[in-house]
Amino acid sequence: MGDNRIDVVVADDDPAVREALADLIDSHPELELVGLAIDHEQAVRAAVEHRPKVVIMDVHMPKGDAPGSVRAIRDQVPGARVVALSAHGDRETVLNMLAVGASGYLVKGTPAEEILEAIIRAGRDQFSMSADLLTDCAEPMRRADRASWRFEDLVGSRLEESYLELLGHAPCGVLVLGSRGRIEFANAHVRHMFGYSSAELRDKRLRDLVPERFRAASEQLIGRVVTAPSAMSGRRRDGSEFAAQFSGGHLQGKRPRCVVFVSDLSQLRAAESRFRQLIESSPDAMVIVDSAGRIQAANHRTESLFGYDRDHLIGRAVEALLPDQPLTISLREWDDTVEQPLGHSMELVGRRSDAKQFPADISISPLRTEEGLLTVLTIRDITEVQRAQFVLERSLELLEVTDRDRQALLSHLVHAQEAERGRIAADIHDDTIQVITAASLRLQQLRRRLRDPEEQRVMEKLDETLKLSLSRLRQLIFDLRPSSLEHGCLAGALRGLLDQIRNETGLTYRLEDRLTVKPPPETMALIYRTAQEALMNVRKHARAKTVHVQLLGLDEGCLVRIVDDGEGYNPLEVESRPGHLGLSLIQERAQIAGGWCRIESAPGSGTTVEFWVPLGEVRPPALDALAPPEGDVQP
Repeated sequence: MGDNRIDVVVADDDPAVREALADLIDSHPELELVGLAIDHEQAVRAAVEHRPKVVIMDVHMPKGDAPGSVRAIRDQVPGARVVALSAHGDRETVLNMLAVGASGYLVKGTPAEEILEAIIRAGRDQFSMSADLLTDCAEPMRRADRASWRFEDLVGSRLEESYLELLGHAPCGVLVLGSRGRIEFANAHVRHMFGYSSAELRDKRLRDLVPERFRAASEQLIGRVVTAPSAMSGRRRDGSEFAAQFSGGHLQGKRPRCVVFVSDLSQLRAAESRFRQLIESSPDAMVIVDSAGRIQAANHRTESLFGYDRDHLIGRAVEALLPDQPLTISLREWDDTVEQPLGHSMELVGRRSDAKQFPADISISPLRTEEGLLTVLTIRDITEVQRAQFVLERSLELLEVTDRDRQALLSHLVHAQEAERGRIAADIHDDTIQVITAASLRLQQLRRRLRDPEEQRVMEKLDETLKLSLSRLRQLIFDLRPSSLEHGCLAGALRGLLDQIRNETGLTYRLEDRLTVKPPPETMALIYRTAQEALMNVRKHARAKTVHVQLLGLDEGCLVRIVDDGEGYNPLEVESRPGHLGLSLIQERAQIAGGWCRIESAPGSGTTVEFWVPLGEVRPPALDALAPPEGDVQP
């Protein structure tokens, strides 16, 4: 164990992720793996036993909770720093970890080089977090009373070194050379590639990092405004060589400097195999479609769901599986000016090879490639889901229940639904996200051994696809189980949902929370799910620019008012169409709870959705008691 190395403990309950992180740390010359843990209790014990400089820890593990573990580690091992690595990137979880003193927060799917850099920064008592998380957390941290939550304290001196910080997190090796051609800065990628520490690289020349036969070519990169990528070989500290690609350019600043980008090239076949296995192991049908709507690839589950051999599907229009529906138009409407379009979901009708049809939930994920825009369709048969919904609705129609029975049934139904959502979210986190995270880390390790530039580009596409999968799964976890709702904060859960819609569509929102009484858990869950259904209708159909959401205490109940400035519609015409169940579900949920729902809309006039549910066993108020609050702005 070298004196200058940073001792690290890895704590993660998933074996694949834990082993991938251990291998990643073992491969870094500045880090020393000293312990492993599979739960919170073991994480604290390992920290006390090994006295590491850094503990990298999964937030959600058995036998304890993450904030308690951070407190225990900081109390018992004062010099230790904790970096959180989690599938959850919601504001509440992040703020809870920062409030107890975590030195960084990373979301699973973060590139391996950024994970290593965050560990090294923590070992230097520096803070690490992605720009997206910092932006999301900045506003509430500015409002917080405690100094430990102030945004300025967390950012520290990042603004002063923002450009080098950006280069440090580049997805390839970066060298910055001064006017004398000496290395002044090298990011983590370069250090790993060549096996040098930062101190050893400083003042070296670029020619010192390539074999003699490439020294003249390397000198030509220096001082140029921009150069095309050049395939050469790099020479590691131990004298071994590896295939590499170099390119350079001029770095603007007070004094002339040159920036050189280095990519380590290696084998790709193993990574491609892992990616194919990941797609093939998906429990849902997955189809890749080009911009013309023609199928380019399909997995095994597609064959079993639709009854076609996949070779028969390649080159056919996607309407062969999803006929007479607006999917192809949707695929062609991606905005070419957006670097990475956002995905969405639709409920359509699938058709099998025997012409039988079934209701299908379609997740549509665009993927921009060098060959053009491709779309990944994830298709799930929801026949059983709709059948269960129908049985439930018929059962409620046939049952003549008393108010007491209705409340008991509602409590049981909401509790069962939320428990099932929680179980699915936990399964996604503990299984699917962990497997994809481990595969992503292994894939990135293979990047160091790539030998061909084309293979390097394919590797980057695979990495982008894995990151997109992780992002979609994290969003699915939030949709299933918002953390704010778990903490009893209805307004916080709605704000998270509205933030998501704003990020996807650009829709601006205003949220007013005038509730003075905290609803019971089951009622809170029902209010959130009902509002979620209404807001999803705004996102999918309204074409609105703004939405105003109010939570009001009224007659011992909660009134929710959602007003958008969208296109509006004719309620009688739209609600009679097949497949438009969202509005009727909003009304039925409110009625099940002993409340009511009112929807007003007209073409060109936006839409107002109001629903009221009791917070106790009371009768709903009359509609004429619902004049908007004084000063309320209506679109």
